[in-house]
Amino acid sequence: MRLPLLTPSAPGKRGTVWWVRAALGALGLAVLGYALFGLLANVPPVQLVGVAVWLAVALLVHDGLLVPLTTLAGGGLSRLTYGLGPVQQGIVRGALLVGALVTLAAAPLIRAQQVLQPTGPGSGANSTVLQGDYLLALVVFWVVLAVAAATVVAAVGLYGRRSKVRKTRP
Repeated sequence: MRLPLLTPSAPGKRGTVWWVRAALGALGLAVLGYALFGLLANVPPVQLVGVAVWLAVALLVHDGLLVPLTTLAGGGLSRLTYGLGPVQQGIVRGALLVGALVTLAAAPLIRAQQVLQPTGPGSGANSTVLQGDYLLALVVFWVVLAVAAATVVAAVGLYGRRSKVRKTRP
């Protein structure tokens, strides 16, 4: 089904949405060209090779590792949340995505804290760098996220069940 806002109103006549899309596309191409010019003008050729290698490895890791893992996780999650409605499944998936992103951001901090702050006398560790217990904070975050997601899933389930019941009066 085509939405009337996304198609031209008459043959050969372009609507407002088409012009907005064209302007946003042109703006995106201009920003991309500016970034590419800045990269080529400010980065030495030796480092450009390193950037190209990094981009190639990132592409391989994304397509060869992350996509298959998320596909498997999504299939397993679909089986795990089989009895839930689509909104509830979306809440679970969103919570897991947020948790994964926060874990991805916290992992380097946890690792750096383990490597850069050895304990013991004479370690010479700088006590002002990486203060706080990042691992404990991550565990607390996951617990709060799980409780919040479970609460919202339960509330959506109760609301959905109540809204399906129709009260009739004689």
